[in-house]
Amino acid sequence: MLKLGDFYEDEAKEVAKYLRDAGMKVDIRTYIEGWSQEYNYLEGRLSDLKGKIDDEEFADHERYLASLKAILAKGATLETFERMFEVEFDPEVDEKRERVKDMVEGNQPDDSDLTEEKRIQAWSDVSNLMTDLTKISNGKSFAARLLDRNEIKFGEEVGNRLDDPIAQILVNPGEIDDGWTVRTTTVYTFKPMADIYIDEFSATLFEDLDEEFKDLYYEELLTIQYIADIILNLVDSSSGKMEMENFTKKCATRTKYDEDVLVIDGTDASLEIAKSLEKNGILKIKGNTIKWKR
Repeated sequence: MLKLGDFYEDEAKEVAKYLRDAGMKVDIRTYIEGWSQEYNYLEGRLSDLKGKIDDEEFADHERYLASLKAILAKGATLETFERMFEVEFDPEVDEKRERVKDMVEGNQPDDSDLTEEKRIQAWSDVSNLMTDLTKISNGKSFAARLLDRNEIKFGEEVGNRLDDPIAQILVNPGEIDDGWTVRTTTVYTFKPMADIYIDEFSATLFEDLDEEFKDLYYEELLTIQYIADIILNLVDSSSGKMEMENFTKKCATRTKYDEDVLVIDGTDASLEIAKSLEKNGILKIKGNTIKWKR
């Protein structure tokens, strides 16, 4: 079997459906994967943390706090908190996300006629856009930590608890001066995952895959197409009997595109490829001999 990749379990079901719809033989093997994330932060009254981080970054955290105060005064709830915070902190958040979506999907005007100066400015605008969206995400996380650390619940009277709250500001420990206390929170997460395998011979049906799959899973498509190239080359150029050594040599292809060369090397996997072809009735393995059934 050819391992196509590992996915979150829900996504694996969607990928498997694309493959089965094309006629491929698919096997899903589920498992649990665990990984840790470590968060390092300075903790203290917000006023006490001033001077310990960059002035511009501290100003951002003051804006995060101001936005949090504003949405709590407007009646934010657990369900509405994130959306209200985004709009309060940056009213243009939706427009900026739409521009990012356009960039990801390639819906940008052709810049080939732009001057170098305008092209540099365009890239600067993109960088600024991504910085703005990152600040929104960081702000939501900071605000959530602030509420938790100061034991403030939505809907209750805040009073003066946000005038100078206890804050946790994420930092890189290597950039902090000696003598400053850095606290660490380690989160270990378990997620259901799934490996997807396909029968090697069924990879030859790659042309029947839905166009949406080809767009969404380009790397996986290449894996399928390349193993199919090996198998189709074997089937098209082989007949009668051959030694396993010759079969193995045929499990590598070399294609030249102008001055570029693509080499697909399946020699180390030749026995597995042979077993797949045998299972599908294409050949018979007897010792070190391959007998093609045609």
